[in-house]
Amino acid sequence: MMGLKPLSIFVAFLIIGGAFWWPVRASAGRIILVSDNPADYAAARAVSSATGAEIITSPWGRFDDSVVQKVLSLAPGEVIIIGGPVAVPGDYAENLNARGIKVTRIAGEDRAETSETVLNWIIDGGYRVKGDLYLLDGWDEGSILYVLQSDENAIVFALPHHDLVNAIHEKSGLTNKMASATGYGRSVYVYPTLVDASNGSLPCSNCSVMEADELKALSLSVSRLKALSRGIGDDATRALVIGKVESAESLASQGELEKARKILIEGFGIAYSAMATKKPGPADTSSGSSG
Repeated sequence: MMGLKPLSIFVAFLIIGGAFWWPVRASAGRIILVSDNPADYAAARAVSSATGAEIITSPWGRFDDSVVQKVLSLAPGEVIIIGGPVAVPGDYAENLNARGIKVTRIAGEDRAETSETVLNWIIDGGYRVKGDLYLLDGWDEGSILYVLQSDENAIVFALPHHDLVNAIHEKSGLTNKMASATGYGRSVYVYPTLVDASNGSLPCSNCSVMEADELKALSLSVSRLKALSRGIGDDATRALVIGKVESAESLASQGELEKARKILIEGFGIAYSAMATKKPGPADTSSGSSG
């Protein structure tokens, strides 16, 4: 990967998934542990920006002893776990607690709630963070990867993909607080798919449409879903997920980007549900941080 920008390298790690360490400036004895789910990783990036803690990732839904050893090698006084016990298994907390390390878990019932909980944690803690705020579908992993690759200081607010516009309205209070938190004048951006196609209206009064290469974002979703499919043990479910990928690629080649995006989100739901339960499951919002 010679010649690639650091952000491109990091996104490549996230697409492939698994355990890796992304160092930042030194922290006072804190480490962040998060799964390779892009929405949760984006939340971890915000916490890292706020606290200076380094980030270590674990493969989603799996305990990996090498991750524990990496954490121990950094001798932290506290480990902040981002995401619920399905995404980052409770075995991590048990192993670290047994070694006298304090563990703080910041999580919600799914990746959207985890994102909201993290932003509130940052605001309530009075942390100073820089960067603009991006309102994104928490299950559109390609768009999250695209934003993280494009803006190293991006603060991602991952929203539930059912009725996104209403979700933005309901969370406007938090959005406004985050936009002005600690006196930093940050912009609020929404992904182009959240613009009303009939009249071009935006779902929030203080937001702007971000410039995005939607085809590139779709290609990131495709790569990520292909990588996830390799972790599905059931052949029939894995074939179903690959079928979603192929359908999305076909639609994208015909310019049907929104249809392709929706099919990929369905594929992510099936993949995460299968990985969490070891059997096929529905494409629903429970397939995120904690379920």
